[in-house]
Amino acid sequence: MIGIRADANKTIATGHVMRCLTIAREIIDLGEQVVFIVADEESESFVNDILKDDKLQGFECVVLNSPWDSPTEEIDKLASLIKEKSIRSILFDSYSFDADYFLKLKEAISEDGNGITLACMNDIAKEKYPVDIFINYNAYAVTLGYEEIYDDETRLLLGLNYAPLREQFAKVYRSEHDMPQNVLVAAGGGDVTGILLDILEEAEKEPELARMDFHAVVGSMTDGQDDLMRLAWCCENIFLHRNVTDMAKLMSQCDVAISAAGTMLTELCCMKVPTIEYAIADNQLMNLEYYKEQGLMIGAGDLRSDRSVVVKRIVRELIELVSDRKRLAAMRKSLEGICDGRGAKRIAQELCC
Repeated sequence: MIGIRADANKTIATGHVMRCLTIAREIIDLGEQVVFIVADEESESFVNDILKDDKLQGFECVVLNSPWDSPTEEIDKLASLIKEKSIRSILFDSYSFDADYFLKLKEAISEDGNGITLACMNDIAKEKYPVDIFINYNAYAVTLGYEEIYDDETRLLLGLNYAPLREQFAKVYRSEHDMPQNVLVAAGGGDVTGILLDILEEAEKEPELARMDFHAVVGSMTDGQDDLMRLAWCCENIFLHRNVTDMAKLMSQCDVAISAAGTMLTELCCMKVPTIEYAIADNQLMNLEYYKEQGLMIGAGDLRSDRSVVVKRIVRELIELVSDRKRLAAMRKSLEGICDGRGAKRIAQELCC
C-alpha cells in the first residue's frame, strides 16, 4: 500500500492534490494500491469529485479530521493509519510539513523511524528534511544546491524530468497556425485574485487583439465566475472552459498563453506554448525569474506589487508577441526537449521500488 498526504482548499488551491492524483494513477498502473489521506472534509470533497468523474479504481480517501495548516496535530492519527493499512511508502505534498513534523512522525511510527519510505514534494524548502526521497520538479531546482544539503541517504528527484504531468501531456502534440489566433488565459486551479477578469477586460480594450480568441480556464475555486460569464456573453471572442479534463488538448490548440507562474508553466513547457507569465504567490517567484532569465518565457512581474501595471504589461507583451511570428517560432523552439511529460511515472516507480 502506498500513501499520499495532501490537501486542497480555498487558501492553498488545488495544485498539490492534482499532481498527487496524477502520481496515484501511475502507482495503480504499477499494480499497487493507494490510499489518499487528507486533513478535512473540504479536501475530501475535492478528491472524491475527481475520483467520481474519472471513475478511478484502486484507492480510497481517508480523512484525518485535523487542521490542514497545523499538521503536527495529526501525527498520532496518521501513524495509526500507516500501521493499520500497512503503508510502506508515503508521499507528502504541502508547505505545512516541516522538518520537525517528519521527525515526530518517525518517532510515532517506530523507535527509530525505519520501515517506511517517506517522500516529500516541496519547491520552496530551504531546510533539510529527514526524508528518504525529496522531490522538487521545477526547472530551477537543479540550481539550488540540494546536493550540498542532503547526504546519500536521501534520493533527490530534481528538475522537469520529475514533473508530475498527467498522461495526456506525453501523448498530445500541439498544432501551429500560420497566424496566431488563440490565447490561453489561466491563473491556476483557483483564481482568488480575480486576475482572469482583469486581463480579459484589458485585452478587450485593444483593437490589435480583436482578431484573437481568448480561452479562459475557470477552475473550480475561481472567484467572480458570474462576472466572467457576463463578460464572455458580451464578447464573442472570449470562451470560458470549466472542469477541463483534457488540458493538453486545449493547450495544443492555443498559440500563446498567459499564465500564473505555477505548475501550469511546466505543462506549457511540455506543449511548447510561448507564454507570458506572472506571479500571484511567493512560491511562484523562482519560477517567474528562472523562465524569464533563461529566455524561455516572458515575465510580466508580480501581480501583488502593482496590479494595474502588471495587467497592462501582460496585454502590451501579448500585442507585441502575436505580431512577431519569428519571435513566436523562436520561443517554441527554445521549449523543445525540456519536459517529456513522464515525470509522474518516474516518481511512482521510486515510491513503489
